[in-house]
Amino acid sequence: MTLRSPSCACLASCVIALSAIAADRNIEADAHGPLPAPAMAEAPEPTLTDRFGLWFAPPPVVLMGAIDTTRYIQEDERADKDLPFRFSIERTLDISLASGQWIDVQGGRLWRADIRMDGALSSRLHLVGLALAPGQELALVTPDLEQQMTGVLSGKGDFGTGEAYSICGPTDRVRIEWFVPAGQKVDRLPFEEASNGYGYRDVFGAFQQLGGTCSLNPSCYAAWANESNAACKLSFTSGGGGYICSAQLMATTAADETPYVSTANHCISTTAEANSCQFIFFYRANTCTGANSAGTTVSAADLTVSYATSDCTLLMVRGALPTGVWWAGWTNASPATGTASTCLHHPSGTPQAISFGTKTGTNNFCGSGSNWAQLSWTNGITEGGSSGSSIYRDSDHKLYGVLTCGASACSNPGGDDGYGRWDVAVNSGGFATPLAAGTDDAREPNDSCAAPFTLAPGTYTGNIVKRLDEDWYAISVGVGTTLSGTFTYTHGNGDIDLQLFNACGGTAVAQWVGNVNNDTISYTNPGPGTTLYLRVFLASDTRNDYSMTITATTAPPANDNCAGATAIGNGSFSFNTDAATTATLNLPTSCNEGAGVALNKDVWYRYTAPCSGTAQASTCGTANFDTRIAVYGGASCPTSTSVVSACSDNAAGCAGSTSRATWTASAGSTWYIRVGAPGSTSGSGTLTTSCAVTCVADRNGDTMVDAVDLGLMLGGWSTAAHDLNGDGTTNAVDLGTLLGAWGACP
Repeated sequence: MTLRSPSCACLASCVIALSAIAADRNIEADAHGPLPAPAMAEAPEPTLTDRFGLWFAPPPVVLMGAIDTTRYIQEDERADKDLPFRFSIERTLDISLASGQWIDVQGGRLWRADIRMDGALSSRLHLVGLALAPGQELALVTPDLEQQMTGVLSGKGDFGTGEAYSICGPTDRVRIEWFVPAGQKVDRLPFEEASNGYGYRDVFGAFQQLGGTCSLNPSCYAAWANESNAACKLSFTSGGGGYICSAQLMATTAADETPYVSTANHCISTTAEANSCQFIFFYRANTCTGANSAGTTVSAADLTVSYATSDCTLLMVRGALPTGVWWAGWTNASPATGTASTCLHHPSGTPQAISFGTKTGTNNFCGSGSNWAQLSWTNGITEGGSSGSSIYRDSDHKLYGVLTCGASACSNPGGDDGYGRWDVAVNSGGFATPLAAGTDDAREPNDSCAAPFTLAPGTYTGNIVKRLDEDWYAISVGVGTTLSGTFTYTHGNGDIDLQLFNACGGTAVAQWVGNVNNDTISYTNPGPGTTLYLRVFLASDTRNDYSMTITATTAPPANDNCAGATAIGNGSFSFNTDAATTATLNLPTSCNEGAGVALNKDVWYRYTAPCSGTAQASTCGTANFDTRIAVYGGASCPTSTSVVSACSDNAAGCAGSTSRATWTASAGSTWYIRVGAPGSTSGSGTLTTSCAVTCVADRNGDTMVDAVDLGLMLGGWSTAAHDLNGDGTTNAVDLGTLLGAWGACP
């Protein structure tokens, strides 16, 4: 096998602190799975070419010449055998804007170019320094493969580092698609460097000896079908080359479907290597005597913890897992010598194989210390590419190590192998904490509508949603409030969908079930004020992370300003000033009752008096905030010079600092009533207007209709000064009214 011994040093930044745990305490995880199919079949995310309907238009081709494959194969043979299995070389790509072609599309322009490598058995494009402007999108597409791309990218890519990779597969062609919105000018490609992995070894081929003693077909061994569904072929980029190892999904003790994968530290030990990972599940023969399947590719991972001392690494897969995968169980105990054991792996990158053997000891087979389990094979072998694969004890199918080193090969079937001890990684290497259960966000527990996390408008990052642990949020909205949510995530890592309910168990008033990066949801509450319940859930996969920005905007009421004043007479009228703005009119100092002369967040009414007498506008005891009322007379909206006919801040006997304004009105006269607050408060309430007939003939207010009032009327004859019937002039009709009321007022 072309395997290497782990170094003695471990990346401290990658090691998670171990929970307080005794080394001899038995901690295990039972196998878990399989992952069921999603409730609804999800369409794949379309390439940009497909989105804009350009499938018929081939892009220009950038051709890279062939390489001397013999040279690199001989180089591998001369190199240190303690290395992962190399199958490709990264070659610098000379590319510019002139290499591709622009096509005008809806909303902007699309630049495309095909990159081909003459004679390559596989290819994988690698971008460095990616930086897309807002609105720009980029896709790395492999048109010859069924799984065409890793996802549409924005910004600095899915990792936020500026690095991006295409899918690696048996094709010599990769396509770059770059969308630029209308109005944006560009003079260079949106990345600093590009290279292409030239595959000089066939790592997508058939078994070397199907059904023989070299590589055994796992589909012939039904007892190991579940573990076969946990195993995957792992390819990654490191140091200018492409490499193959093996890996497997690992259960947590909580069985929460966290997409952890174990492999060897000598395969993956850095964040950059983890990000470049590509996992192929079900890459194996379909049946005991059947043809090979191309499997299902899942892209990218994060480094969770790595422990060089026993050559173990734990990754968390980013991409969406396929239906039917299995999570392998494990033990932190070291099995006894003589334990019958089984390994599932991908020798030399070929389809999955199975090998059977016996543990012959715990020793320093691969390095210093007794951190390796030694295995002798009775049927089957391992080879380069098998590094990081599982070793299970046959009694309960629990993993106890990952392949590090050894002499086994088709040419040496009797060679022994060494497996990094999983119990050492769990008990001493920081693996116990993540393997207990996958992490979650700070909003937990919010797993049901009955126990939601209460949201206020704002941005929330670092959210995690799981298939077995969906997220619920409660959001209060007022009447007329439009609630909007923008959700940012990578669709290829699991399709997040949204539903907004008007009550727990109620109706979904809005939803989003798209198949692209990022979601939005919006709903306008017609009233009254209520609490809405937001459900965030996965339509596919087991886990994804997302950010969300919640906004709540309320349109100002229709009578927010005087020009839109609501026409009213006597009666009761509900109002809400939460979204109201403030008119520029201040009140005169005569209205200052101790809170100044401001009238804020006001609504307006145009009142027509139905009688001649005392008119009243009141919020007394009928508003939930401190109100203020101002009344202006006249047929048109008041200005800064208009007289305030009445005002009230805190009326006597009115609870909650509410108001009551009174003034003298004549039948048919028009008044503008302004309702707001002296401070910054707002709320809802009821405005009540009324008009009571008084002794209108008493012109001087002494409660008597006598000669003094007669004199006043005669003095204002033919003017509006003492108009009693509302016809705009003082005349004989008004004189008759006065004489008819002669004497003491009732």
